[in-house]
Amino acid sequence: MIEYTVKVHENGNKYWFLNGKRHREDGPAVEWANGDKSWYLNGVSVTEEEVMNPGKELTVSEVSKLLGYDVKIVKG
Repeated sequence: MIEYTVKVHENGNKYWFLNGKRHREDGPAVEWANGDKSWYLNGVSVTEEEVMNPGKELTVSEVSKLLGYDVKIVKG
């Protein structure tokens, strides 16, 4: 289990840290008092999708589209 350091400022902003860097794997690493949220992994700003849906499965067609060329499965 990961143990975060959470800092809550008087203005209501909340910050999650791991090893001194903004980081949170189960939600936003920053919750602003106005309701906005910011997502970080190891101090790097990322999207909510990257945090909440890691390891997305892709079809061969989707991989081909991302790479820009045809991909085929070869049985070994």
